[in-house]
Amino acid sequence: MILAAIPNLNFIPRSGVWDTIFHQTWISVSIFGVPSGGYKITLIGLIIIVLLALLAAAITERLTSRKPGGLAFAVLITILGSLLTAAFIRLPWDFIIEGVHILAALIGAVLIAVFYTLIRSSSSSGKKG
Repeated sequence: MILAAIPNLNFIPRSGVWDTIFHQTWISVSIFGVPSGGYKITLIGLIIIVLLALLAAAITERLTSRKPGGLAFAVLITILGSLLTAAFIRLPWDFIIEGVHILAALIGAVLIAVFYTLIRSSSSSGKKG
């Protein structure tokens, strides 16, 4: 099975106070009940998603010459992109760091940010002309 070979990297120990702070503190997000039980984001996962949001915003700005928004909006786009790609797309070459599918989250965040930025720029340029 290809998906069983996806590497899962954990940098923070699974016992003690670090486990309580980073792994047992979480929120659950779902869109229209998908995935069932929600997409669980731990604190360390949220930190990784913030770092991916910075990267996704930089890639989006490089592709479209416009920023998708501030850091908070980039984090929301990254969470939405990672939620959608984690729920519906399984990449055989993806790797997981502390429960976050890195490539799936990055690809989903960049796709959503690029589409949002292009739609926003075309609607704002249509109002001026």
